[in-house]
Amino acid sequence: MERSDYTQKMLSIINSDEFSEIHRDPTPSIQTKSNGFISMLLTHKVITREKAKSMKVYNSTAPKIYGNPKIHKDGVPLRPIVSCIQSPTRHLSEFIVDILKSAYDKGNEYYIKDSFDFAQQMNNLAIPPNQVILSLDVVNLYGNIHNELVKRVINEKWNIIQQHTTMPKSLFMEILNFLLENSYFSFQNKFYKQIFGSAMGSKSSPILTQYVMDFLLDNTIPKLPWPIFLIKKYVDDLFIISPIEGVEDLLPIFNSFDKYTQFTMEKEDVDFSVPFLDTRVHRSNNIIKLDWFRKDTNSDRFVHYLSDHSIQMKINIITEMKNRILRLCHPEFIQKNIAKLLKIFIDNGYPVGMVKKLLYESVPVQRDDNIPLRNGDGDEVTKFGSILNIKNLTGKIKNCFKSENMKIATYNSKKVFSLFTKLKDPTPKQFNSNVIYRINCSDCQATYVGQTSQWLKNRISIHKSDIKKQNVRCALTKHSVDLKHQIDLDSVEIIDKTSSYNKRLIMEMIHIQREHNSINKKSDVQNLSNIYTFLLSIAKKKNQQN
Repeated sequence: MERSDYTQKMLSIINSDEFSEIHRDPTPSIQTKSNGFISMLLTHKVITREKAKSMKVYNSTAPKIYGNPKIHKDGVPLRPIVSCIQSPTRHLSEFIVDILKSAYDKGNEYYIKDSFDFAQQMNNLAIPPNQVILSLDVVNLYGNIHNELVKRVINEKWNIIQQHTTMPKSLFMEILNFLLENSYFSFQNKFYKQIFGSAMGSKSSPILTQYVMDFLLDNTIPKLPWPIFLIKKYVDDLFIISPIEGVEDLLPIFNSFDKYTQFTMEKEDVDFSVPFLDTRVHRSNNIIKLDWFRKDTNSDRFVHYLSDHSIQMKINIITEMKNRILRLCHPEFIQKNIAKLLKIFIDNGYPVGMVKKLLYESVPVQRDDNIPLRNGDGDEVTKFGSILNIKNLTGKIKNCFKSENMKIATYNSKKVFSLFTKLKDPTPKQFNSNVIYRINCSDCQATYVGQTSQWLKNRISIHKSDIKKQNVRCALTKHSVDLKHQIDLDSVEIIDKTSSYNKRLIMEMIHIQREHNSINKKSDVQNLSNIYTFLLSIAKKKNQQN
């Protein structure tokens, strides 16, 4: 898809009736209000002072909207997603979501956790005669769940929710309303408010849709004039086993619940099957049997055998895919799908002998997802870490820790996202936070390196104020005041970024050491390891010679 086509499709979504343009960035205002609600939670003793401090934000940025292409549909429409990673309400929203999650009843008759849970419940299930299988799907669930419906559902479920929080109902509903009414985002340096629906990408959307869908089923199923044998729900997908005589009335009754929440139906095909999640559900002699299902648009691409990943990772991919087949499929379909896996991995460059051995000879790994990673018996806790994958070096480093109670994962410097077009708008430089930055002197070749967790524009404002008032708090101000040099504060450059404070300090010291004419004080790098200092000095000498 051309960039111009992408932009045009995004604008057609944003310019719909569901959104309205805002003429200024509302982030500072929403951030202030969000922090105010956190203070109210502290006042009501719902949270501790330490929790309130960790929840308040001062360096937020506007959420950004982007569109994921639906390549399996005609015209390749876009699925709008709002990235809320640095949003001003992220911690407050997460707090409310945690309460709703803890109160949510996963034991209800509709709930399924994932494909494996569905397979465990469905495989070999005997059903009465004259029943058919079908699936229902909500049209644009997130975009069509309106705020009034959400508040109605939460209000009716309050008797359960209140058991999981000490927050008064009035305050809970006020915060919920604040979060629902302040769904906004930026696109191409313009700001928009979502006036209808819930944003995909918002922290609160998934759990709110769970509550709404359960509420819908609780109010719709009793209206059916015949009994439903079985109904299972995964987000907006429903799997139903229904008497054949009631199928034609099913869709109108479900669509009558709410004019915005509308369903489409897929009936069983000539093979008496329907797709659901990544399975194809078969009805065979009134017995339910599950097969592995892949969409026609699936590329069957896995990590190629010749890629620069560890051999253990490649082995794990094969064994985990085999385990997936064994856990999902009815025994009748296992061998067919194992053969399909064999072809897929051979097409991805894997040696035939290796794949055959792992698929046909190795014993499948028995997994228990409920085993805790850490125990509470006072035993030594396993430590986890990661290290860059460097050929002929990383493996040797990992071997040094074999005797330690430590698990080390490897990662590659080239990530998958680097291969694709960047869909999200970049954050304006002045609103970046948790950065390491470089400032040049306008009158000489000297440079200053610093780090900040604030918005960069706030940190630069402090530098400007210090220079103007000759408040010598750092080496940059001292250089400007003592030598009467002008500092090029308007051309500040971001040279690195990390949210970890300790990593940021180390990265700052490394960048200071790399500079040929640094303004920084010696004390700014005194905590850097001597090994790093030595290696960086060698690299600096080589660069100077070149």
